[in-house]
Amino acid sequence: MQNFNLIDQPWIPVRWTTGSETTHPRLVSLGDAFRRGHEIAELDCAPHERIALTRLLVCITHAALGAPEDSEDWDGFGDDVHTKVPDYLNRPDIYPHFNLLGDGPRFLQEEVVATKDPVPCSKLIPYLATGNNPTLLDHSGMNANRSYSKASIALALLTFQNFYPLYGAGYKGRGPCSDSNTIHTLICGSSLGQTICLNMLDMESIESLSPNGIGKPIWECQSKDELEESTQTYLGRLVPRHRSLKLSDDLKGFYHQKDSLQYPGWEPFREPSSTIILNKKEERRILPARPERAIWRDLHSITSLHLTSGKSHLRAEAPSILESHSSLLEEETLPLWTGALITDLKAKILDTVESTFTIPYGMLTEDGRHVYASGIEHAETVSQKLYGAIKSYWGALKHETPPVGEGQKHYWHRLDQEHKELIRLAGDPEARRGQASFGEANAKDLWTELVRDAAKAAYNSVCPRTTPRQIQAYAAGIKLLMRALFPKKKTSKDYAPQTV
Repeated sequence: MQNFNLIDQPWIPVRWTTGSETTHPRLVSLGDAFRRGHEIAELDCAPHERIALTRLLVCITHAALGAPEDSEDWDGFGDDVHTKVPDYLNRPDIYPHFNLLGDGPRFLQEEVVATKDPVPCSKLIPYLATGNNPTLLDHSGMNANRSYSKASIALALLTFQNFYPLYGAGYKGRGPCSDSNTIHTLICGSSLGQTICLNMLDMESIESLSPNGIGKPIWECQSKDELEESTQTYLGRLVPRHRSLKLSDDLKGFYHQKDSLQYPGWEPFREPSSTIILNKKEERRILPARPERAIWRDLHSITSLHLTSGKSHLRAEAPSILESHSSLLEEETLPLWTGALITDLKAKILDTVESTFTIPYGMLTEDGRHVYASGIEHAETVSQKLYGAIKSYWGALKHETPPVGEGQKHYWHRLDQEHKELIRLAGDPEARRGQASFGEANAKDLWTELVRDAAKAAYNSVCPRTTPRQIQAYAAGIKLLMRALFPKKKTSKDYAPQTV
């Protein structure tokens, strides 16, 4: 049995800035990820794996280098990552904690009582059919003879500890990254080394985010009390151990126990990559990912760098990493990656989502976000009118189950392909000054036209007109929709005082 130390052995999937897999390996070790971070373009993995790996790399870098005092002290910070971080990892008191196997300390594992039948390791991997995971892409289920590479299990274990919700009967804990289906936002750099530094926090941001301060990573904790305290500190939460388990030596299964570390969710602890919004009841909530709602529809919340008490659609708090690197606002654009793992109320894993955006400077201003939020509000208003028009059509035909869902899916799918136009408009708020608001009768902007075209196409897709009866129903529905898309232009008579 080999220890398979993650500092030396390749297990992190990456994409290089130059070269191919024949000259550059697809998997690298932790040591090489830091030593050659300037040569690596990005991580090459699923959304939930990218989030977990980024948190690990950020945590290790903080542990080795500390953090700047505030957001103004980033100049030069991290220039020595390629030397100081490998030195930290190779310290005698740190190195053994990154063994995946062996008799000593193990990475994100602890000693538990071995049972006769371990849980199959497929339970660590959400896209494999195990338990209530679907068999769409996998049919081997809980096959006891299934084998896994050490590299794949290392990545699966890290992701499991970050994300898996409510696993096991009677177990109430959850990975901090899975709380409320959080949309995680990361800043993208030109290389992996730069990306790591861009997703770190300064001390001022850490203290505002974590009431118990920066703390220490779990592999530095020496006692039970320190382990308990780590669940409420910044570094302790970046790489959690929310489930007490130990891998079997053949890597086909793992042993676990009910008792484990409990990581408090939102609120009071907020993850640095999460966005906070205010609902209609003025309650603070995490911005969640939803299968039916593309992430671009919430960009005005994700980029809201200051809590605004004026316009309700701007009342949000951007991820702490954006606040900490506010100096980036001086650049022309800000590259962002967003992603999430989505579960239902019973903790069944439904899907993973991810999106990348190039945000122009203008959209990071309040005027830019107001333009963007207004465009989203207009699109959602038209979606509601489309709902009513489709209901009217099928109601006229006495149909009890109108396909309103299909129509709205068609509508939003069209806008999903065109959302960059709204980002462009929001990036130049000055160009919209003096123009009509989105959706008004005299509005001539491209976004209003795109919304109109998408609504008409969606209505036509589910409301055929091939028979006289269908034509009559079509006319009733399209009349409602066209009133919404082309509202009557108000004249001076509309503003005249009414007599009774």
